[in-house]
Amino acid sequence: MKIVKTLCGALLGIALGASVALAQDYPSKPIEFICATSPGSTAATWCQLMANLISKPDNLGQPVHVVYKAGGSGNEAAVYMMSKPADGYTLLHANASWSGYMNLPTFTPNPTDFQLVAKVEKFLYVLATNSKSPYQTFEDLVKAAKERPGTIGVAGNKIGSIHHKHILSLFEAVGAEVNYIPYEGSGDAVKDVLGNHVSVGLGSIGQWAPHVQSGAVRQLVLINEERVDAIPDVPSVRDLGLNYQIHHQWQGVFLRTGTPDEIREKVANAFAKAIETEEYKTYLKNSPHVVPAFESDPDKLREEFAAELRNFGEFMKQTGMN
Repeated sequence: MKIVKTLCGALLGIALGASVALAQDYPSKPIEFICATSPGSTAATWCQLMANLISKPDNLGQPVHVVYKAGGSGNEAAVYMMSKPADGYTLLHANASWSGYMNLPTFTPNPTDFQLVAKVEKFLYVLATNSKSPYQTFEDLVKAAKERPGTIGVAGNKIGSIHHKHILSLFEAVGAEVNYIPYEGSGDAVKDVLGNHVSVGLGSIGQWAPHVQSGAVRQLVLINEERVDAIPDVPSVRDLGLNYQIHHQWQGVFLRTGTPDEIREKVANAFAKAIETEEYKTYLKNSPHVVPAFESDPDKLREEFAAELRNFGEFMKQTGMN
């Protein structure tokens, strides 16, 4: 028995030594950043930006390659992540939509397999319509939706995404029913509104901006508690007298649970360093939909995301999404 205990202790020591060595050398090779969306979305733009910033010589100093895995409402990206070791060389783009994806019956990994390492910023979205549509205001859209329940298509991101929750919550608050049309990314939803294939869609302020300037689309309502300076003429949901709870989109990063703490800290610090760069500050100036909101405390992140998972799960049951 004594020999067995000695052997087990020796093996544990070897494993711990290997883990320490791995953390000390990290990163020593290229890193993958998995983005569960399609190219062209605001999230995809964010993934590319952050990959570039954390790869700089004065940051992680290794190439960071963005890999798009948009299928299955997050499941394709999550399964791919689980096929990789918990060694910090595979990062997964995190956002508030994951609290919905992880409640879907199609999501196969366990949510506890993923550790939220950092929240970086918050996104604001606007419901907009093609300028050729008959909806001059959000009230016009609501009136039409009440007259023809479930027939007006509203485009957004995947089933279970924060887009999906925004739309269901908004129209539930006004007592109207619409037909939610999911896309693999918000960029595709915006394209179909521009092409008048669907008359209404949800996108970020930045996505709509050039098309508002060209006269191609008309913004109806901002999904936020108050108006913002970038689009002062667009009413917020509170301006319309709607007082439901808004769960905002945020952008961040997951690692696999079990990744050494030293590596987790290096990844969190890399994102903290990225947002101090001039490139990121320029991005903020050019991105009116972005609100800085950095957080990397592991205990706080764990508690917040667990609460989001519970809240989204309850919402999905109430609305028949799950």
